[in-house]
Amino acid sequence: MVKSHSLRIQRVPRKFSLYLLFSLFFLCPDLWASQDAMVLSERAVIYSDKEMTSPIGYVSRGKKLVVGEIPRNRAQVYPIVVSGKVAYIRVNDVTTERESMDSTRLTAERFQKNTLPTFQGKFSVSYFAYNSTIKLDDDVPDDGFFWHGISLKGEVFLKNRFDFQILANWMQTQEKAIKFRAFEIGPGMAFRLIDTRRFLLRVEAQLLAIPYSSYAQGSDFRVNSYGYTAGGGLTSTILFDENWGMDLSAGLYRTGMFSFKAPDPYGEIDPVFTGIRMGIGVNYTY
Repeated sequence: MVKSHSLRIQRVPRKFSLYLLFSLFFLCPDLWASQDAMVLSERAVIYSDKEMTSPIGYVSRGKKLVVGEIPRNRAQVYPIVVSGKVAYIRVNDVTTERESMDSTRLTAERFQKNTLPTFQGKFSVSYFAYNSTIKLDDDVPDDGFFWHGISLKGEVFLKNRFDFQILANWMQTQEKAIKFRAFEIGPGMAFRLIDTRRFLLRVEAQLLAIPYSSYAQGSDFRVNSYGYTAGGGLTSTILFDENWGMDLSAGLYRTGMFSFKAPDPYGEIDPVFTGIRMGIGVNYTY
């Protein structure tokens, strides 16, 4: 004869029930409700705390997120989950499906931030080689001069694929006893032919002043003058991450220097150098 067994259900201890309810409603308020959001800012910072004192990363414009429905810290941040942990993003950096802003000040701040133009740019330092021929007065181009140079360049990325540049270059060359040096500074413009997340290809043009140049013949003399450089070409930028990258450039340039008044028997010269510049460098995008 088979005996029947009644199913016994263990009672959950009251203390455990109270602890579970306390955890859900007080320790995890960020999990009550969520909503879809999209990043509006160019680079929205993610913080580890609601007071926004410890940034831990950022997300780019257009990124879709899931954020908490209730903003924290006086409606300044939304909670989000990053790698299984609760983090925070500024309210005025995102837009949500059920957006409700209690602060008129934050609404005005968002409107101002989204209507003002945002600019990005970069700094770069590079080495370049300038393989040129020299022309004196009306003579035909003479033997070549191979220059070595260092370039510092700052850029601002404008709208419609145009970029504005400021350059400062130092270069020098020596053939036998003849030595030339030049410092160049001035503006440039660039147009982005290819513009992707990790690669840029641009056509550039620059017009640079030469406030200082020198011409020396061994230990016999050294005289100073001034001049100009005009030219342009192509520059490619390979980005390793969101900030650092490498530049490769090549272009045709013309460098003119005025009135090097060397002593007799050398006489006065006005050299013009024309040739190809090729460069390689590193850049930091901000």
